[in-house]
Amino acid sequence: MTCRISTASGEDETILRLEGRRDATGVNDLEEAVQAAPGTVLLDLSGLQSADDEGLRVLRYLSANGAKLVGASPYIRQLLDEEPS
Repeated sequence: MTCRISTASGEDETILRLEGRRDATGVNDLEEAVQAAPGTVLLDLSGLQSADDEGLRVLRYLSANGAKLVGASPYIRQLLDEEPS
């Protein structure tokens, strides 16, 4: 299973929930979903099971550019906090 993205929008924010495994095959879909989302973007990572290097790169990039990462498991948080190779 790759990563599924579901969306919930409110007045001032959009929550994008990621479920499954984030890899290079879905990077463009995630970037497009974030760009199209109105208001503050919250990336809910509570359903994210794993991410490859490209998946982690895009999550770091989106975070550095205003998206808020929430709900990450300790495993995903550790991967995100590691220095990219």
